[in-house]
Amino acid sequence: MPPDLTRTRTAILNAALQLGVNATLGAVAAQVGVSKQAVSFQAGILRGLGYLEPSAERYAPLIATDRAKVALGHGLPIYGSIAAGPPGLAEQSPDDYTLSLETLLDMRNGDFLLRVRGESMTGVGVLDGDYVIVRPTQEVHDGEVAVVLIPGENAATLKRLYHFGDQIILMSENPDIPRMTYPAEQVQVQGKMVGRVGVGVPRVSARWS
Repeated sequence: MPPDLTRTRTAILNAALQLGVNATLGAVAAQVGVSKQAVSFQAGILRGLGYLEPSAERYAPLIATDRAKVALGHGLPIYGSIAAGPPGLAEQSPDDYTLSLETLLDMRNGDFLLRVRGESMTGVGVLDGDYVIVRPTQEVHDGEVAVVLIPGENAATLKRLYHFGDQIILMSENPDIPRMTYPAEQVQVQGKMVGRVGVGVPRVSARWS
């Protein structure tokens, strides 16, 4: 914990994070067990230190900054790095925090997650049970992985998309699954894949089976 975060200041920041938009001086004071005047005084210091967002309004809620969240450990710990080549020593204590998965994955406003069913995109590391991050758009470039509504069906699929004249070709990343071809005017693109969260369990490598 940084030395400038005393016990009272830490308690105020934790209360602000828990209360969110309801973190008024009175609500924070009641939760911490100090007077409103004490919270107001400490809030001024915390704003100066960069732990609370600046506020032009006297009764505005206390909003903790990203710096405060990291200082308090509100996020996922990053334990250094791990070798995927020659073996290395795994660190035992966190050297940083990511504030949230949204921050780590660079998710933007409007992005959403879809859970993947099937094995048509294993070639790009998307396994059955994984989640993909989708950015809404109706236009994608050739070769991008898109979420596409299948013509004539009330279902969508995740495939690599290519334009070919007046047709759209949807390619899987699995040689066992054939391509799909549709008239371009029948294809409705809902978004493109911009990331993935790997929670599916990989199958045993063929060399060890």
